[in-house]
Amino acid sequence: EAFYKGLVSKNMKFFTGVPDSLLKDFCGYVTDHTTPKNHVIAANEGTAIAIATGHYLATKRFPVVYLQNSGLGNIVNPILSLASSKVYSIPMLLLIGWRGEPGRKDEPQHMVQGRVMNGLLTEMGLSYQVLPDYDEGAEEALDEAFLHMQRRQNPYALL
Repeated sequence: EAFYKGLVSKNMKFFTGVPDSLLKDFCGYVTDHTTPKNHVIAANEGTAIAIATGHYLATKRFPVVYLQNSGLGNIVNPILSLASSKVYSIPMLLLIGWRGEPGRKDEPQHMVQGRVMNGLLTEMGLSYQVLPDYDEGAEEALDEAFLHMQRRQNPYALL
């Protein structure tokens, strides 16, 4: 609830993505507290990036895209060919569920994806940080993400 309210306080009121069990509480809260026109569940992660891009171009407000890290492969082209600050400069907040996070027990396929995720984000030119699991830390991370998107006009990821 606090994280959602933090997003809304920064005028981030449009959400799209592919539901992830790691983000189920957040996704459920968004569904319950956002109008259908401001919450679009996408068929895949690349489509979510395209929807978010359209929202930003129409409103100049930062959209929120949620996804599981296994969907990173689906966002590479739309991020690099649309959202990158070297192309059309489309800021958006990426909220990525981190399956296979190092140090946590998970399925083998998640462990492989989790191990390479940070490198993929770096290679894509995306700044990111791990979202703290306490309200004050999450608020600080959100402030940093918001400032980054304002200044660099580029997506920012919270893991």
